[in-house]
Amino acid sequence: MSDKKILIMAGGTGGHIFPALAIANELKKYPCHIEWLGSKKGMENEIVPKNNLPLHTVNAVGLRGKNIISLIKAPFQLALATVQVVSVFIKTKPDVVLGMGGFASGIGGVIAWIFRVPLFIHEQNAIPGTTNKLLSKIATQTFQAFDNAFDSHTGAITVGNPVAFKVKKSSANNKKLNLLIVGGSLGSKPINNVVTNLGSNINIWHQTGKLHFDSVQSQYKKKSVKVTAFIDDMSKAYAWADVVLCRAGAMTVSELMLSATPSILIPLPYAIDNHQFYNAKILADQNAGILIEQKNLTTQVLEEILDNLDTEKLALMSDNALKLAKPNAAITITKQLLKG
Repeated sequence: MSDKKILIMAGGTGGHIFPALAIANELKKYPCHIEWLGSKKGMENEIVPKNNLPLHTVNAVGLRGKNIISLIKAPFQLALATVQVVSVFIKTKPDVVLGMGGFASGIGGVIAWIFRVPLFIHEQNAIPGTTNKLLSKIATQTFQAFDNAFDSHTGAITVGNPVAFKVKKSSANNKKLNLLIVGGSLGSKPINNVVTNLGSNINIWHQTGKLHFDSVQSQYKKKSVKVTAFIDDMSKAYAWADVVLCRAGAMTVSELMLSATPSILIPLPYAIDNHQFYNAKILADQNAGILIEQKNLTTQVLEEILDNLDTEKLALMSDNALKLAKPNAAITITKQLLKG
């Protein structure tokens, strides 16, 4: 019997691509053949080939928040993309298909259903994206990172988020609080303006993203601050931190759980369907993180929170975060795919 052929469909953003990659790396331990379907302009064009996986791409059509001309063009672009996806299916002849969200995953999921290929989908966020909401009605099996993302009749299995992340033991010194700020480049200016004015006697390590590096570095007056554009080893950074201040993307939330790191979460207010708020709420509701909406974020509010974080409270938050962790997500999904 020949090796099982698995088509992974994920693209657009790292939130779809990196968990898919963690599953692909787990699948590589078994005798199977993996191919990848993505869109022509997404991050997958750089990331997937670097991981020695064959990549097929289609022209993407985004329909949310577009102008009238884009909407007129959309049916024609959709028809082209559908032909491209059908061509990929005929060429690769997958035995099983995994959709992780995003445009290519949407069309690919429908084509899998038409071709009667078992379709598995995984939702990374607490609120499902449009693609997965629709595909959950025709999928062979739906996986969710967090409980209750889908209605109970969907029969979704909660598996967590597949994370290519090796946890390191805590290396924090507790003479002063170690605050890790993971800003990134998207919408982080409101956070930067608040944290650079902090008067609390703490150590700060601030990852800004390339775009904001110079401005953030010049804004800080404190000496006990390390400003970096990127952090190559996030597990090392989490091990250093007593608490992390960050947005609430699905993968960040999952990493905080796995590394048992207390957090202060500022959800991106204009994320689609406000899904970051609901991701953050999972940690906040279990006293594993502190949720502050961006509109309520001030230097004074943040200082009060930091000043109230004693060793006992941090230890409790850390324990609660770890209780929410699901470290075997990639393994669980891989086993189901190989069975399917």
